[in-house]
Amino acid sequence: MTNPPRPWYRRSLVRWIRDISLICLVIYGISQWQMRGMLSTSGDAVASVTFVKTLNGEPFTIAPKAGKRTLIYFFAPWCEICKMSIENVDVVDTERFQVFRIALDYDNPKAVREFLEKADVKAKVYLGNDQLKSNFQVQGYPSYYLLDEQFNVIDRALGYSTAAGLKVRTWLSSPGPDTPH
Repeated sequence: MTNPPRPWYRRSLVRWIRDISLICLVIYGISQWQMRGMLSTSGDAVASVTFVKTLNGEPFTIAPKAGKRTLIYFFAPWCEICKMSIENVDVVDTERFQVFRIALDYDNPKAVREFLEKADVKAKVYLGNDQLKSNFQVQGYPSYYLLDEQFNVIDRALGYSTAAGLKVRTWLSSPGPDTPH
């Protein structure tokens, strides 16, 4: 006695699940490979004080703030992906996170201002430098770092992140009563 063949819809569902799982695995692998040179989430810490400049050239200090984690978004004004993703940073809960948008690899502050105007960015933006780029091991744009209250790296990403992706990442890594830890 032979078993009857599985219905077509069961075979199709199994294929879909297999194919989607394989695609997700490939995307995850590529993402991990891209981030191989970034600071690690296994205990890497950055300097507890980081010096940048405002768009007007005034010195500004980025430092840990009690009770808040930090999101740092690095971008370059010539980066088209940055132009599409910089406004996604606006979804991050500023009650729980300090959020810094830092320009790197720019020719001059005017180029950064033009980028911000084209991307319709209203939030504060800071000017980084080669030392900051080296300290954070920024190798591509946009680069994101989530830091805990002691400025230890708890998450990182390279490339486009959706608003929903940033919201989920920060929610999962944020301390608080509604966090699933």
